[in-house]
Amino acid sequence: MKVVLGHPFIDRGGSEAVVMWLIEALKQNHEVTVLTTGGWNLAELNAYYGTQVKASEVRVRIASVPWPVRNYSAAALRGAFFQRGARRVAHEYDIRISAYSPIDWGMPAIHFIADFSWHRELREKFDPPTPGYIYRDTVLRRAYLGLAAACVPRSRRNVLRDDKVIANSRWTADQIQQACGVECAGVIYPPVWTEFPSVPWQEKEDAFVMIGRIAAEKRIEEAISILETVRARGYKVRLHLCGEISEDQYGNSIAQLCRERAAWIVMEGRVSGERKNCILTHCRYGIQMRSAEPFGISVAEMVKAGAIVFTPSNGGQTEILAQSDLLFAGNDDALAKICAVMANAHLQADIRKHLSCQALEFTSTAFIRDTCDLLGG
Repeated sequence: MKVVLGHPFIDRGGSEAVVMWLIEALKQNHEVTVLTTGGWNLAELNAYYGTQVKASEVRVRIASVPWPVRNYSAAALRGAFFQRGARRVAHEYDIRISAYSPIDWGMPAIHFIADFSWHRELREKFDPPTPGYIYRDTVLRRAYLGLAAACVPRSRRNVLRDDKVIANSRWTADQIQQACGVECAGVIYPPVWTEFPSVPWQEKEDAFVMIGRIAAEKRIEEAISILETVRARGYKVRLHLCGEISEDQYGNSIAQLCRERAAWIVMEGRVSGERKNCILTHCRYGIQMRSAEPFGISVAEMVKAGAIVFTPSNGGQTEILAQSDLLFAGNDDALAKICAVMANAHLQADIRKHLSCQALEFTSTAFIRDTCDLLGG
């Protein structure tokens, strides 16, 4: 059977991991095509996501985008032309899969939901854009969004109700059900493709790791404040901050906080490959401060690497941990729970055993299995 996977632009993120591992899941029994507008580099994607897709195992089609809007920052117009391209080729395939957000293929399809960028109310509730210059509600912006919408005439289908919607967590499925009145057809967790070496607990550093984008919604300054208080209570932990610090106002503020605490904060920058694996496997603890994550791939990575991870008690990341001792309702609660775990070696051992079982739910093997079950083999 012929399968097309639609993604508007192949960059480096969680939804692209879904694209690559969908290919791995389907390539043996299906003829697979990826439809996108750019960014496809098979060698780099294989290296980044740990896949082994050969050029002979996948076809790539580039949806036509006029040269004035080829700049990726023109996301709405670029997405509109991608949508038009999807509609034009949909009839050529037996199975149509959206790998980022719902696409109106004009025909029955399956939609893997990565986040809420496609739904205005949910996006503004959980991930409101920084107002700035671009996102101001101006006549020019309304005209731009109107032009993008006009480029893709609506079909008569309701993609959420007429198609299969696959959520990346039960929490995401619940939000879609509440906001859209749509029951998701299933939940398939994104894959953590890296295989981390096993490092004995006694050889790990008494340190926390925080990994991901350095952005205001990640509340990195709050993590620093919490761990500073943990240190004041006698636990001389360090923090490895992994992520590229931009030259913007927020990035500069975080860089300054880190420089002032250089004795215990290590600014690792953007890490990947062996360096990333080494940091994750040698830190005993992890922390993530953003609530309402649709899934939380960095949390799953830290868990799989053997860390005890603390996160807010709202969002898909709670399903990764499934342990009340690690889920906090606020900064004071986070401080109390971190200190309670660090003070109790028996509790640490129980949590580590629990998390090692949890990690099995987020592997590439589990993703391939669940995808094949969804498509009937």
